[in-house]
Amino acid sequence: MSKNNENKIRHAQDAVQKPVRKPSTKKKKASLVAKSPAASPRKKQLKGTSPRGKTASKEKEQKIKTITETEEEEVSERRYVKFIDQIVFIENSISLNMYYLTHLLNLAKSAESFEAFTRNTNKNRNPDVCCIDKTRVKLMDPSIEYYIHANHIRFAQLNRTYIATQHPLPNTLNDFWAMIADQKVESIVSLTHSMNSQESFPIFYPNKTDTVRNFGQFFVRCRTVIPPKTKYGCTEYRLELVIQREKEERFNVRIYHYQYWIKNTVPASPKVILNIVRKLGRKRNQGPIVVQCETGVNQSAEVIYVDAMCSLLSINMDANFDTIFRQLRKQKAESMTQRLHFLHSIFTVLEFVKSRFKLPGAILSQIESIQFAISKDFRYNSSSEPQDELRSPTIDELLDNERN
Repeated sequence: MSKNNENKIRHAQDAVQKPVRKPSTKKKKASLVAKSPAASPRKKQLKGTSPRGKTASKEKEQKIKTITETEEEEVSERRYVKFIDQIVFIENSISLNMYYLTHLLNLAKSAESFEAFTRNTNKNRNPDVCCIDKTRVKLMDPSIEYYIHANHIRFAQLNRTYIATQHPLPNTLNDFWAMIADQKVESIVSLTHSMNSQESFPIFYPNKTDTVRNFGQFFVRCRTVIPPKTKYGCTEYRLELVIQREKEERFNVRIYHYQYWIKNTVPASPKVILNIVRKLGRKRNQGPIVVQCETGVNQSAEVIYVDAMCSLLSINMDANFDTIFRQLRKQKAESMTQRLHFLHSIFTVLEFVKSRFKLPGAILSQIESIQFAISKDFRYNSSSEPQDELRSPTIDELLDNERN
């Protein structure tokens, strides 16, 4: 790599930690008040002039200017502007593609241990996708082997916990529901493609209304199936989980299943993930949100990454894409090891910002320019459009018309 490129990468990395645009420190003026006559000497009035009219006109000009400055300050103080500044600077210096390849792709596993993963090879779907001991979910029932290939994921400043996991194997179905019961999970996002073999990827829940399936001491009843209303929506399954223990326990679980996202591709539209973000945002989950795909590291990681950044921006908190990515990779090994998932994540968050907030024209143009540039790296790796006659949802529908 040339010395010039090394300097660009170093400056770009600094920019992620130190945004280009800083919030203004100017104090907002509630109103403009002219100086009192007692506070300054009275000037001699020129013949034929109206001091009152002149002062009113001047005050009006100053007031208009002050309102404009205040609006600019309010926009600059928004965290989404800081997020956009970081993205724009990186793309215009070395590109997000190069930044991912040089700074994020090969993040070291450091000193993390994987002992439980090594001891339970028959419960791992992919021998190359490790399960970190420090963050792995530990099952509490002594009658069940305590290991499951699943990891807790938490982000600083975000009051939400995720669990990223693989699609259950035929011999881990009981373990999966033990995890749901132990962790008091209320929401599960399933991204397994519908064409996968049911022998290798067994359906782990009853998928027809008023049917029941038994997984050891766990009985799952499907109360309602709600089909998607728009093209990129999920099928929602409302389930009741009954746990047969010394004291019977019952609680409700919802599964949001999007079945058209093929492995090693990105969704047909960013609206797929934004629809999931909307559903998760509308429900107050007491327990962790479980997100599962084939191996739990690419599609699942993309949904978690996007949901975390959108959630932070919604409450006007910093969403540093580099920091959040590092936190994700540290807790879930091999997360987003495919470049297209990272780039599509950034594209989707920009789509969220563009539609969620009222943006000045200049910022909107910047976003669209960045989206066009980065989409070149994943547009030919998109899943096929869902084969149905449902219409595409509007962005307003995805965001519930909640704009700031």
